[in-house]
Amino acid sequence: MNFKEEEVLAGWEDILSKKYQLEMTKIADSFPEERSVFVSYKDIDEYNPDLAMFITDRPDRCLALGRKAIRNLMPPSWDNKGTINLRIIKLPRDNRVEIRALRSEHLRKLVAIEGLVKKTTPVKPRMTRALFVCTKCGAEQWIEQTGMRIRKPTMCTSSDGSCNRSLAKFDLSEERCVYLDTQKIEIQEFPEALKGGAQPERIMGYLEDDITGSVFPGNRVILNGVIKQVQKSERDESAVFETYMDIHSVDFEEQEYDEILITEDDEAEIQRMSKDAELFEKMIRSISPTIYGLETEKEAIALQLFGGTPKKMEDGTVIRGDIHILLVGDPGVAKSQLLRYMTTLAPRGIYASGKSASAAGLTAAAVKDDFSGEGGRWMLEAGALVLADKGLACIDELDKMSEHDTSALHEAMESQKISVAKAGITATLPCRCSLLAAANPKRGRFGDGDIGEQINLPPTLMSRFDMIFTLKDKPDPKADTRLTEHILNAHRRGQVRKSGTTEGMEDLAGKIMAETGSITPSYARDIMRKYVAYSKRITPVMSDDAYSRIRENYLKIRATGGGNLKSVPITARQLEAYIRLSEASARARLSRIVTKEDAERSIRIIHYYLDKVFGNEGTTVWDSDRVSTGMPAAVRNVMQLVKDTIREYVAEKGVGISKGELLGALAGQIQEKEILLALKKMDAEGEIYAPAFDVYKLLE
Repeated sequence: MNFKEEEVLAGWEDILSKKYQLEMTKIADSFPEERSVFVSYKDIDEYNPDLAMFITDRPDRCLALGRKAIRNLMPPSWDNKGTINLRIIKLPRDNRVEIRALRSEHLRKLVAIEGLVKKTTPVKPRMTRALFVCTKCGAEQWIEQTGMRIRKPTMCTSSDGSCNRSLAKFDLSEERCVYLDTQKIEIQEFPEALKGGAQPERIMGYLEDDITGSVFPGNRVILNGVIKQVQKSERDESAVFETYMDIHSVDFEEQEYDEILITEDDEAEIQRMSKDAELFEKMIRSISPTIYGLETEKEAIALQLFGGTPKKMEDGTVIRGDIHILLVGDPGVAKSQLLRYMTTLAPRGIYASGKSASAAGLTAAAVKDDFSGEGGRWMLEAGALVLADKGLACIDELDKMSEHDTSALHEAMESQKISVAKAGITATLPCRCSLLAAANPKRGRFGDGDIGEQINLPPTLMSRFDMIFTLKDKPDPKADTRLTEHILNAHRRGQVRKSGTTEGMEDLAGKIMAETGSITPSYARDIMRKYVAYSKRITPVMSDDAYSRIRENYLKIRATGGGNLKSVPITARQLEAYIRLSEASARARLSRIVTKEDAERSIRIIHYYLDKVFGNEGTTVWDSDRVSTGMPAAVRNVMQLVKDTIREYVAEKGVGISKGELLGALAGQIQEKEILLALKKMDAEGEIYAPAFDVYKLLE
């Protein structure tokens, strides 16, 4: 349907006068701090659906008429102080277009594009009205500037016209020109929406006036604007144009995972799932069912999907709710396969390999703005952790990263922010994501001895993980039989599905499919993603029973510390892990209350991991120093005893102590192998030296 200009103007005046008169009055009082009227598309559609469609079809002219309507409706106190922007927000899903689906039919149309902010430039002034002065006669001429290139006058406007008989030249009066704040951004498609190995498509957009500086790399936004075309450069006479978006407004996601559409039928199915008595068992079976075993590890990873509740206290302190998990295992235990599966199961998942990832690739990189011409300015490009904001980041081969690169993870894991100071840019980017990482033991495979020594990661990084699971591949006839059957069944089921026909082997195919039903996930991947997204709307509160159970268990374990070993069994970091896991358990049940059963689940999982990582083989003693400092309390105590013995001997005799004398002096107190291990560590750390063979002195 076609509308005349006066009809569009009248429509705008009706809509604005009925619902937006208060906003215009506020702007009149606070101009220029506030200078935009934000009109919901729903209000236009309710007034006249045909007019709403006409506005989206011819946005530039209709929005200009809307700005004219605002000027007509401003209160008497308004004295035409300046331009007031009209911005349409909350376009319906029908108007949303994927970046890769943009076509010539969308040119000059008002559309909505959702995506992830990849880069942003600093805010710069753009000339909107230019004043040119004739160099010969001094005549002034104003030229409206609509594009990104300056439009110059072609002839002088002097009354006698004498300047136009020769080639007129003009000077630009820059100090009298009119400028508007402009910022260029680049957005890309959501990584989780890509299929296979597809690369995310990108598009540039321009923010203007009061909405500049409102978006940052890593933000998930919906941009409402007009798709326009531009030639690559003035010298390029190609008929193929580049597209960009003239952004009129920005809608930020009102809730997490807003891009996942959950229908009424989906919601009914989610509620039904939450009441299932076997909910957690089915979720475990839905996580990479082709991988045999690892039930407790899968349960912890399932809870990681739901996560705890982030909290902001009165003093501004933010307590993270995301759960970080590290898998350290022998080759062939399916760590990488599990990580890749989780990136597809999480509503937002990013996968990166530590072997090929740098600190800049994980956090943020400073890159040249190649659209600003020669010598372009630096701009920030978000890395993997920023792109995974409010999602799950999976990093494989964590042990293969350099120490410089792993140090970039410290701030990201604890404060969930990334501070950038590169190429003259200082910024702080959000990375509120859970981290699921995998690593191999130092020697490729776990051997005998302390586990902490066999993990080639700095203690400062390991201590930031809520849970560390060790996956060992040890020959065991019963376990090997079950694993063998599971792998063979998975391949046979895959063969039947791949063949596409059962002609001539109906009985065999039917038998295989019937016997291998346990390999299929209990919940489809799509409904699992929606279930997790739906659960994020819930903020559970801890009950008195759950509070008492966690408090009792934590204090009981802490009480086992001290003694001769002077060990610290667990720290406050593990206490926070109890809380996050119990909150995640309540969220998984869509419960607003953390019950005693949720607390028991978190205790069971944490005890499982503590036994494997903090435990000392052959004892029931836990020692957090194995991870937090990289040295068990027992070894530290032995080293101190050896040091004291050497010091006393040298002070008395005046010469170094031999190995035999040292072993004799400590006989009955410490085992010989512990003394030799302590000597080796002290020598490596530069605490002792050998003036002669097998003779030791302290380096003090």
